[in-house]
Amino acid sequence: MKPHAFWIMLAAAAAVPAAAADAETELEAVEVTADTPAQRITPNFNSIKGDALKLQQADNLGQTLQNQMGVANASFGPGVGLPVIRGLTGSRVRIMQDGIGSHDASFLSPDHANAIEPLFAEEIEVARGADIIRYGGNAIGGMVNVKDGRIPERVPERLLQGALEQRFDTNADGTNAGFKLDLGRDQFALKIGGFHRNRNDTEIPGEAIAADAIREQFGLNNILNARGTIPNTDSESVGGFLGASWLGDHGMAGMSVGHFTNRYGIPKSSHGVDPSNLDGLELILPDIDPALLDQFDDILGPQALNPDIRIDMRQTRYDFKSEWYAPIRGVDKAAFRYGLVDYSHTELEGRLPFTTFDNRVGEGRFEIEHHVLEPWSGTLGAQWQDRYFSALGVESFVPPTNGDMLGLFSLQKLAFGQWRFELGLRTERSRIDPTATELTFPSPPGQVSIYPAVALPESLNFRADSISLAANWQAAKAATLSLSLSRAKRSPDIQELLALGPHLSTRSFEIGNVRLGNETANLADLGLDWHGESLAARINAYANWTEQYIYQKLQPEGFYSYHEAQFYPACVNLVECLPVYAYHQRDALFLGYEAEAQTTLADTRFGQLKLTLFSDFVRGRFIDDDVPRLPPLRLGAEIGFGDQRWNAALRYTRGQMQNRPGNDETATPGYHLLNASADYHWRGLEPLDLWLFAKANNLLNEEIRGSVSFLRNFAPEPGRSVVLGFRATF
Repeated sequence: MKPHAFWIMLAAAAAVPAAAADAETELEAVEVTADTPAQRITPNFNSIKGDALKLQQADNLGQTLQNQMGVANASFGPGVGLPVIRGLTGSRVRIMQDGIGSHDASFLSPDHANAIEPLFAEEIEVARGADIIRYGGNAIGGMVNVKDGRIPERVPERLLQGALEQRFDTNADGTNAGFKLDLGRDQFALKIGGFHRNRNDTEIPGEAIAADAIREQFGLNNILNARGTIPNTDSESVGGFLGASWLGDHGMAGMSVGHFTNRYGIPKSSHGVDPSNLDGLELILPDIDPALLDQFDDILGPQALNPDIRIDMRQTRYDFKSEWYAPIRGVDKAAFRYGLVDYSHTELEGRLPFTTFDNRVGEGRFEIEHHVLEPWSGTLGAQWQDRYFSALGVESFVPPTNGDMLGLFSLQKLAFGQWRFELGLRTERSRIDPTATELTFPSPPGQVSIYPAVALPESLNFRADSISLAANWQAAKAATLSLSLSRAKRSPDIQELLALGPHLSTRSFEIGNVRLGNETANLADLGLDWHGESLAARINAYANWTEQYIYQKLQPEGFYSYHEAQFYPACVNLVECLPVYAYHQRDALFLGYEAEAQTTLADTRFGQLKLTLFSDFVRGRFIDDDVPRLPPLRLGAEIGFGDQRWNAALRYTRGQMQNRPGNDETATPGYHLLNASADYHWRGLEPLDLWLFAKANNLLNEEIRGSVSFLRNFAPEPGRSVVLGFRATF
């Protein structure tokens, strides 16, 4: 591509026009007991805890939640799994740990793992719709709050309590081990926890790369593939925390410190390079006699031409929490939370450090819960955040920035007979200050880029105002209708505004757009809850009209060669070929539903036999095209049998073909997913509770390629696996 042609493309991209409740919701709470093989959902909020959570816990947060209605897993190999809520993820889904953001680099790119460890979770809350207004613009698509109780909220009944857990996964010989200890006396409590996880390369039923899809997308035929495993997908993580609290009659105060490390590999875009068949690389390499190629393994071998990409992640966080109960008449509680997070990860290519990402954030929340009159209650609060972000090194496609945010919100509730109403308001101001004055295009060592630099503003400022309304009507003893309406705004994030450069992990060259404005989600959410003696059911339908939706648009002008730092009109080979994506804005409409119904088929002296049916679906459309990387229609059934001591369940999920993948994406085939689980509580030695469990995933050993994954054509989901484990609570 000629320099002036690319400059025209960049100018066109930059010219795009700019354009709440928390867990204590008035909706009925979800109770998960040992004899319930499947949990019910609510229209805007649901939680998973107890044995149901322990059975679903996996190596990452996305895998842990992927069976929840309306939630999918955006995998990037087994080391990364981010929740996708109603088709939205990244900067649109706020992931929190005990009410404070995770503040890792998962917002920046789908290859960056979340820094929250699911093994520690005691409860995971998922909110979407109008309920998320109190959490800010980055929760416009939903909120996930992982409660691990690392700051103790009660004194243990005995001087020492705790839990030990061990798991083994037959797929990749994965092992998980963790522990928690609770100590306390009088008004003081202490909690300690730690874990270690290790796994080898992920085992799959067929080939790693979908050759037909690569041929369709890139026009390439000669691909060296891997079969049976996905190379470079091994991982190891370790972490721990220490928390302490003072717990009084009228208040509490506590803090915790935790450290987390995660080392994992990114699946390759090509699993090996044959020096005798360079598939186009000879066009950009010196003319070498083929008979001498084996002498140049250091420059033409697999690691030289297509090195392993590994990520070494570290995070240290300090959390503070205090609450004051009924300080004055009419005020039920005043709560303060603050988190200080120091996150970094280094991307290594061929064992050499290429780029280091740092994200240092301080976030605080102050909330007052009032109950002035009998039918009227609510929450007033403030949220603030300071952030410094940098990406330094060879692949620094986003410049260092300073930023801050201040949000004020109010959520008011009114109960009147069979009706309950909610009103939420939020105003939020955010600022992003790049430390650089311009962005420059990458260039080969010792050379000056042939492309002109892009000037940056001194500061980017945004204001986002949001409102939500909700009504809940107890139409009958067993039936509740709910309707929520919201208009929520999100300001663009760092990478959407300022990206410029190659990103090898996602196989793309990214171009930001400093002229982006707020995107606005106009959401209508209608739900029906039926909770009778023999049937419990929920169905929820929604429409989300998003004005100025921010997305990455594939540019037609060409591909970027990473090693030569130049643009070409056609893809040379799979190793060198990086499609060019620029951030744009367009209006988009999302329509979808979530439904689940559970009934008891038989109630015997050995236990209850229960049947659960479920389905969810979302479709997103621009005016003339589909929104890319959305989950397909899912539907299925689960049958479970058990009581308070033991349970067994068989779950079948049918994922339909995703034949609306979006512009320049490839379709993904449908799949049949069969899972099974069994668990047993042995309480023969009080106070010891020994819980034994087993779960089998993908029993049919299907090749499943998730349509929400950037790497679906290079790394399918894991094949058949059996997880065996125990948890001892004392």
